[in-house]
Amino acid sequence: MTLLLALGSAAAAPAPRPDSVAAPRPTVLADTIRPAAAVGAPADSLPAKPRHARRTDYTVAPGVTWHYEKPRPFQWLYHIPRDVAEMPGYAFKKKNVPLLVGIVGSSAVLFAFDQMIIDGVQRGGYGLGITAEDKQRNLFRLPFHIGSVNLPIEYNAPDNFNTSLYFLGDGWTHLTIASSFLAYGIFGHDNRALQTSSQLGEAILTTGLATQLIKHLTGRQSPNVSTQPRGKWDLLPNYNDYQKAVPQHDAFPTGHLATAMATVTVIAENYPEYRFIRPVGYGLMTVLGAAMLNNGVHWASDYPLGIALGYGFAKIAVAHGRTRLSPATGLALPKPWYRRAQPAPFVYGPFTGASLTWRW
Repeated sequence: MTLLLALGSAAAAPAPRPDSVAAPRPTVLADTIRPAAAVGAPADSLPAKPRHARRTDYTVAPGVTWHYEKPRPFQWLYHIPRDVAEMPGYAFKKKNVPLLVGIVGSSAVLFAFDQMIIDGVQRGGYGLGITAEDKQRNLFRLPFHIGSVNLPIEYNAPDNFNTSLYFLGDGWTHLTIASSFLAYGIFGHDNRALQTSSQLGEAILTTGLATQLIKHLTGRQSPNVSTQPRGKWDLLPNYNDYQKAVPQHDAFPTGHLATAMATVTVIAENYPEYRFIRPVGYGLMTVLGAAMLNNGVHWASDYPLGIALGYGFAKIAVAHGRTRLSPATGLALPKPWYRRAQPAPFVYGPFTGASLTWRW
């Protein structure tokens, strides 16, 4: 196990002369330490902070300091198997039982009123002049295939107001947010921003995989193509049928709100001193949820599970992306043994498999 210890040193200050008053020493932060010889020198003559010095420790509240290691490139990608394996243990903790009951209960209640809710939202949208049409403009498309599976890389820009609201949950929106944190972390030498970017990639992709798996298992019709009230459920639909008519099978759960929840949670957990993040994020998610009801992409009962998945995977990613420092010793508090597991896929020559290691 690697222990993290922040050490500080101070040069002995010369005793003040009887006829003078000693100037107060400035507060020195861990990420702005200057040589002792420079203390007291004019501000413009102080030596610059080392070019590659990195900010690693952040005190976000009295007695709460988080330590951030610089993430390795694409670290988030090979953490996904670990996060998926940990989700059942995280979700079924005793303290989360009321939350699970709430997810099931709210989904059942919303399902009972799904048709009524979506009809009401669409009437309200029509009254406000917000068209329910999902209208997009393709800006670029690059064909991409994995075997017989067609996975084009494309970007469609919204072409009306309702579609613009729907794009609050689009993957490109969240990729832009993650890239912004990455750029700030690189140019600002800021490990917290780098870890936030890494955690966003980890949480968003893991959430996307989980929601896609459940969509392929449940096969619920989207409202705009439904053939019966509240949509038809085609459990375990044939893969080819799914690919040929995706809206006929991919309503449950919502991937857009799941991704949005993951993004808001990762940022809010890493920057708790900015208290506006959650209210603003949840407000935008509410707008996104209404837009998806208005354009008939989702039912209201698709929302609770999707939101819960995004929240859970974000919490797991954040938990592995930082370490809390002990206020008494400055040492990183050790993780319990079961949280030190590092599962990862590997490819070595002709061999492909998975590895499981523990960090001590």
